[in-house]
Amino acid sequence: MSRPARLRSLIVTSRREGAGKTHVACALARWLVHEGYAPAPLHLARRSPDRVECPGGGTVSRDAALLAEACRVPPEPLMELGWAALGELASRSDLVIVEAGWEEAHAGGLPRVVVDRNDAEITVNGVALPLFAPSVTHAWAMELEGLPPWEYASRPRTGVISLPHLLEFADLALLRGAEWLTAAGIGQFEFLVVPATANAPHDAAWLEETGLRGWLEQQAQGGAVVISCGWEVSGARTMERDDLTDYRRLSLLLGRRLPAPLPDDPVLDSLAEWIAPWARQAALLPALF
Repeated sequence: MSRPARLRSLIVTSRREGAGKTHVACALARWLVHEGYAPAPLHLARRSPDRVECPGGGTVSRDAALLAEACRVPPEPLMELGWAALGELASRSDLVIVEAGWEEAHAGGLPRVVVDRNDAEITVNGVALPLFAPSVTHAWAMELEGLPPWEYASRPRTGVISLPHLLEFADLALLRGAEWLTAAGIGQFEFLVVPATANAPHDAAWLEETGLRGWLEQQAQGGAVVISCGWEVSGARTMERDDLTDYRRLSLLLGRRLPAPLPDDPVLDSLAEWIAPWARQAALLPALF
């Protein structure tokens, strides 16, 4: 089935799974952003089981959300609806970056970037590049296989104590839908977090004055998992800050399978810098535009 030439698209594919096509697709998408273009993603490859909520409703696989993040656009279900979505995505962008499996990529006459890899390098259209680190993809965590996926509708009731000297908001990025508390909450919670503090003596006194210390103990007695990050809080078990930002560890604590977090902008920007020499040497922009 041929695709109209007016639909500017580039397919990133590989002959085998795990070769690195997601890395290269994200790298090219963010590189195009750096070059002043507005790409859109279309994900036609195998989907990971992890789902990411879309701002406008629905969900997409983490792979599609990752590619959307590289394009600096919000994810939406359209981005996984198959070739039928190409026209709509093309009308809203300068170029559609399509990540597709080998057979799917050969369904029509669009320009292709073929990716392969070994232990030492990734090849892009036969040109060797050094391996990029850190990885933007995550291997399936087998220890989470039996957990139900995290969903807003069925998420455990979660609270975060809003400390006066909270050390780092980024520690709590994975706790979506949490209630932030400066006083005792109503009813029973399932999961409560006392974050890391920059002033433990002051915040310990604040917990006592607000009645939160005793309330946390009551919640723990009622069955809540109460944790404190890096400091001792009465009624809470202590865990390291790194554990709270590890989606696998947090999934086990919540009893729900969280998707692996998406990389932040500096990582994706570095990925663009990694692919830039190849893209310029291949004269990619003149070929596409």
